Amino acid sequence: MGAVIEVNDVTLAFTPHCAPELDGVNLVVDEGEFLCLVGPSGCGKSTLLRLIAGVLTPDRGEIKVFGEEKPHNWSRLSVVPQDSLLLPWRKVIDNVLLPLELNGRRDDREEWKGQAQAALRLVNLHGVEDKYPHQLSGGMRQRVALARALVSKAELLLLDEPFAALDALTRSQLHLEIMGIRQKTPFTGLMVTHNIFEAVFLADRVVVMGEKPGRMLGEVKIDLPYPRELKLMSRPEFAALVGSVQDLLAKGWCAEHE
Repeated sequence: MGAVIEVNDVTLAFTPHCAPELDGVNLVVDEGEFLCLVGPSGCGKSTLLRLIAGVLTPDRGEIKVFGEEKPHNWSRLSVVPQDSLLLPWRKVIDNVLLPLELNGRRDDREEWKGQAQAALRLVNLHGVEDKYPHQLSGGMRQRVALARALVSKAELLLLDEPFAALDALTRSQLHLEIMGIRQKTPFTGLMVTHNIFEAVFLADRVVVMGEKPGRMLGEVKIDLPYPRELKLMSRPEFAALVGSVQDLLAKGWCAEHE
C-alpha cells in the first residue's frame, strides 16, 4: 500500500509578523489506514487538515495527496466537519446529493438518488430522506454529514472533531458505525480529536501534536484487534495505550514550560 497523504517539512504562519502556527510538520498516512491526531487546542490540528484539503497553502514544505501536490480529482477526498453544516432548506436526501450535483450532470439525478439512499443505509439511517435537518437529532445530523461524505465513494475522509458536540452514548454509537463502514467500504481516514479514548478506540495510529508552534511530538501504534467492541475500553491493554498517548502530551506540556 502506498501513501495517500504526505506532509513534508510544512510550516505555516497566518501573518508575516506572528509565530508559525505549524513548524516543520511531517506526516504520512498510508492507504487504508485510519489515523487520529490529538493535541491541545491551538496546536494546529484543524489547520493541518485544511492544508491537506487544499484550503490553505503552506509557507514552506510540500503536501501530496494521492501522490500529487494538486490532485486532478478532488472528489476522491471528502471532509466531515465538527458541525454537520447541512443546508437547512434542503431535505436529507438533497443534502446527501449535494456533492454529486456539484461534480456531475443533471441527467444523472435518478442514479444519484440510488447512491444517496445507499450512503444513508451505510450509516444506518432509514426513513429520513424527506425530513429537514431541524427535524433530526444531533447524532442523526452527523450521520447525514457522514453519508454526504461517502456518497461519491471518496477514498480519503478528513474528519475534524466530527463527534465533539455529541453525548457520550451517541458518540459511542457513531464510533461503531465508522468501524462498520470501514469494513464495508474501505477508505483512508485522518481524524482530529481532543478525546484520547476516542482516538485509541478508532485509530490504527495516534499522532500527538504539541503547540507554540504546532509540531509532531510522536506517535503510538494501536495494535488491537479490529473491529473493536466498546468493552475493549475497560481492558488493561487499552488503558496502557491511552497512557502512552498521555505521556507524549505531558512531554509536550513540560517542554513548553521549561
